[in-house]
Amino acid sequence: MTRSHWKLPVAVLTWLGVAAAAQAAAGVEGGKPVQKPADKLAAILPMCATCHGVDGISSVGLYPNLAGQKAEYLAKQLRDFKAGRRDDAVMRPMAEPLDDAAIDALSRHFGAMRAAP
Repeated sequence: MTRSHWKLPVAVLTWLGVAAAAQAAAGVEGGKPVQKPADKLAAILPMCATCHGVDGISSVGLYPNLAGQKAEYLAKQLRDFKAGRRDDAVMRPMAEPLDDAAIDALSRHFGAMRAAP
């Protein structure tokens, strides 16, 4: 190939590299936005707060307080709901879409909160 024939392939490869870097910086993978763990947690927490309270302390006695529980305990309960080992008509559908990272993040979040007095 002559020198002028190299310009197009080099330009195309450069463009592809820039496009891939831009996607990575924007949090895009395979054309789909990728949620960071903190973003994923922020999206899930309002659903938890509906029953368990924003601060992990439920205002309704029917729902348990999550604040101050051990993270390992909370993670086990969520995994058991997700797998059907623990049956609950409300919690199973809440836990089913959660991946391991979300379960761990939620468990750490509520476990780090101050328990109810």
